[in-house]
Amino acid sequence: MNKSKYVKRGVKRKHDILQDILPLLEQIAKIEGIKKVVPAKISYSPTRIINQPKIKFQRETMSGFKLMAHGKGAVQEIFVAVDGSKKNDVGYKLRKMTESTN
Repeated sequence: MNKSKYVKRGVKRKHDILQDILPLLEQIAKIEGIKKVVPAKISYSPTRIINQPKIKFQRETMSGFKLMAHGKGAVQEIFVAVDGSKKNDVGYKLRKMTESTN
């Protein structure tokens, strides 16, 4: 299987990633059963003031889960691709991890 040149430490880095969120994404990518963490669309908000970056669990998707990363002045969608046989375990771990960052 060809490994994408954009994937490093389990996180796709082709597009922009919110400032200070990358270490959290790399930590998520280390969870057993996760294939890839894909940062997606960034939405900017001049009124969003946050001191420390955090990630919130959003919902389950066909291939894994959707998270939302909150940073200074912006929000970014994060998609997590998961091995189907470990989806329940990964979902539980993601929920626990994202609760502790809030």
